[in-house]
Amino acid sequence: MALPTLAMQAIKNRPKIKVSPTASNILIASGLTIGVFFLVRSLVRGFKRNHRERHALKPGNPANYATQLKMAFENDNSFGWGTNEEAVFTTIEQIPSASMMRKVARAYRDLYGSHLSADLKSELTSEEFAIAQEIINLKS
Repeated sequence: MALPTLAMQAIKNRPKIKVSPTASNILIASGLTIGVFFLVRSLVRGFKRNHRERHALKPGNPANYATQLKMAFENDNSFGWGTNEEAVFTTIEQIPSASMMRKVARAYRDLYGSHLSADLKSELTSEEFAIAQEIINLKS
């Protein structure tokens, strides 16, 4: 029974940690700054996504191409699974230039939160991915 009494005494006699008002103010200000940063980042991303979605139905718009590619990745063919590779290649071929391809990649990231090249690599076989990269690299 002596052990619990000694443990209680040790707890009561331990040194107290005191935080100065300046340190606590700095911690609170840091936390608020980080919170505001993430809030503003979320608002900006939401604004970009909404802007891209409004223009996704206009033919020739980068958001339209990005949407076509995402729909090809999430293809609901007769078996309900798999990527429509033909639609992916057709859409990539329709993109007129390298600068438009960069805009499509940016629109894809804004709309879906992932990189187009990473999704191409995961959705296509290595041979199909090489063909898609070759099509993209031939754009001037």
